[in-house]
Amino acid sequence: MRLRAVVAGVGAVVVRDFRIFTSYRLRFLSEIATAVLSVTLFYFVSRLVTGGAFKSPQEYFAYTIVGLAMLQVLAAAIVALPVSVRQELVAGTFERILVSPLGPVSGVLAMFVFPFFSAAVMALLTIAVGVFVFGMPIRWSTAALALPVALLGSLAFLPFAVLITGAVFVFKQAGAGAGFLVTCVALVAGVFFPVALLPDWIEWTSEVQPLTPALDLLRHLVVGTPIDSVWEPTVRLVAFTAVLLPPSILVLRTCLRHAQRQGTVLEY
Repeated sequence: MRLRAVVAGVGAVVVRDFRIFTSYRLRFLSEIATAVLSVTLFYFVSRLVTGGAFKSPQEYFAYTIVGLAMLQVLAAAIVALPVSVRQELVAGTFERILVSPLGPVSGVLAMFVFPFFSAAVMALLTIAVGVFVFGMPIRWSTAALALPVALLGSLAFLPFAVLITGAVFVFKQAGAGAGFLVTCVALVAGVFFPVALLPDWIEWTSEVQPLTPALDLLRHLVVGTPIDSVWEPTVRLVAFTAVLLPPSILVLRTCLRHAQRQGTVLEY
């Protein structure tokens, strides 16, 4: 019964988030336009790339488009959750989650679900525009595996979002750091250029966060970029999730209890 109640509660949160999303009638169209413009921009930027780490402009184009798609999913994993909680506090609607049978911790985690699927749709659209409009090569035999890999990458980054969300309940403004974190990770994880181009003193940062193995797997599955083994990055993503997610949830629960004891949980 408990599992059924949790599933029903999560489903209710997802339906609510979907209805809020669709209530802004131009939002989906604006996101589509943003994706198309981003792909178009990188297509023409790729025409400037000759030699170096890439054999052709089209190879660099495929490299960046997969990176851009995963970056959208990453932003949903890290930014959407603390921002959504902050909006709930400002709107005065978090109280419903706080007192619901689902509970505040499960309710907060449920708010991750819809942003992930929304970002996954936009990521698929980004890749589709690259393939069907600009002729980006794609490995059709394994491309369908990109979605579970993107989900695994999001789960690997979810602990960071949960920690930032916990800080939102204590400091109220901590969510602003989520966007900065995404920018920093994108620069060192090989979203727009190979990590081998990073200076030696900072290259180590590409190995201590989950976006790099997620991108390595995605590029291998979607465009056929060679990697030594698919298991090594997969194990790293699973390890990030398994090791970091439980303590991050514990920190979130502790932050909520602290805010409740202080009587500030609903303040913003």
